[in-house]
Amino acid sequence: MEQDYKPKVSIIIPVFNGSNYMKEAIDSALAQTYTNIEVIVINDGSNDNGATDNIALIYGDRIRYFSKENGGVASALNLGIKNMTGEYFSWLSHDDSYFPEKIQIQVEIVQKTKSEDAILYGGYELIDEHLNVIAKVRPDALYPEEKLNIPLLPILRGLINGCCLLIHKSHFERVGVFDEKLKTTQDYALWFKMFRHAKLIYHKEILVKSRFHQEQSSKKIPDHISECNQLWISFLDQVTPEEMCEIDGLQYLFYKRTAEFLQNNTPYTLAQQHATAHAEMAMERISVIIPFFNRSKLLLSAVNSVLDQTYGKFEVLLIDDGSTEDLKIIKDIMKRDSRVRYIYQEHKGAAAARNLGISLAKGSYIAFLDSDDIFAPQKLEKQILFMQTKGFHFSHTSYQRMDNDGNLMGVIDSGSFSGELFPRIIGGCSIASPTVMIKKEILESLRFKEDLEIGEDICLWIDIAYCYPIGGMQEPLTNVRFDSFSAASNVRKQQIGLMNIADHVIKNSLYAVHKYYVYLLLEKLLYLFSDNHS
Repeated sequence: MEQDYKPKVSIIIPVFNGSNYMKEAIDSALAQTYTNIEVIVINDGSNDNGATDNIALIYGDRIRYFSKENGGVASALNLGIKNMTGEYFSWLSHDDSYFPEKIQIQVEIVQKTKSEDAILYGGYELIDEHLNVIAKVRPDALYPEEKLNIPLLPILRGLINGCCLLIHKSHFERVGVFDEKLKTTQDYALWFKMFRHAKLIYHKEILVKSRFHQEQSSKKIPDHISECNQLWISFLDQVTPEEMCEIDGLQYLFYKRTAEFLQNNTPYTLAQQHATAHAEMAMERISVIIPFFNRSKLLLSAVNSVLDQTYGKFEVLLIDDGSTEDLKIIKDIMKRDSRVRYIYQEHKGAAAARNLGISLAKGSYIAFLDSDDIFAPQKLEKQILFMQTKGFHFSHTSYQRMDNDGNLMGVIDSGSFSGELFPRIIGGCSIASPTVMIKKEILESLRFKEDLEIGEDICLWIDIAYCYPIGGMQEPLTNVRFDSFSAASNVRKQQIGLMNIADHVIKNSLYAVHKYYVYLLLEKLLYLFSDNHS
């Protein structure tokens, strides 16, 4: 592209009964510091006794003026596009105005980036009827610049003001012009088609003043909300999995964030419900396995912490390991929520109970929760999204310790234990079972050792770490109960657990060859049997 690149830019101003503001718009177009422009004003059948016509005519040949029967904004813009002689299209609503440098800055960006057919956009000032600034709308305050250049993101997050755009005419030749059947959504409908196969460039400069007032067509046309709902629903039905992942990493996350955007920023309830329904379909089910033996009151708190999750697609498998208590309180939960399943087994221990849960689980992911512990409300959602976006098959998080009364006792930063952990995990493992989430597919051949009562979980984590990297999240997302019976405070239990782990490692030749880490494990075991712990 030559250094003195100066393509003609056609500024198109559609107007209907615009005598109140259109002079400001035309003056701002003519005041551009970039001189190779044409200003095209389209009178869309104004019926204001010639007021709009009279203002346009005072500009003489400084503008190109067309008058037509009323057909809506889309028809006026299309007439302007049909008659433009410039290489670039720039829309200016009759009630808005440009900063003097608008066209010059955008053409310079085209030249600098050598992107002749890129589509440019930026933020804008929101002004009232009297030119008072209400707010500055800056997309880069919401998203990093690299995300703002993702083609469909600004459309599907409502960031585009059509007057901020600079568009090469080839895009109209490629996808067509504005749909004249649409009265208020013709712009976003066209941008969706145009942007998804174009290079997009966001610039930080604010170059447009966009007026907010009660005479705008979107506030006066009765079917505006209905038309917007239909448009957004069509977007959600057309966007591809690849486009969703480019925007938000996951299909589920895309639908969820789109639903949140529609709920928080628009009155388009039907579209929001459509996005929510898609999000639910895109969710993968998580099976939460809770083994228990009596302790039904504590179990109730554990189950309720799962039922209160922000992630809704889960099942709870309550594996009763031979309880002798009255479990009416648990049966009442099952009556209220079909996601809770109860399974009984004769008393065999937690490992056998978890394995039974794994074999019965319907979810793609497995999470474990002990009957006296509690999930944070966002535990399942944050952890599954972490695993899916980072590609982990196994993950765990840091956790909060709490006492028997539920008082928090501090955070255990176990989530920093992360990455390719084998063989380091042999020398010491800080992963707590109630913080773990695993893809079910890797548990088809790997299970808890049912002949162990303590340390069986660490043995499984070592087996998994041999095959897979482990994702650690430092945010504490589980409250783990800690008392004198907990292994962390009971030396005898620690001794038994470490002996079981050491036996598991030494008997496996693939593990035992890592002598340094085996030595660290045995050193810990010897320390527990020393006089300091006698």
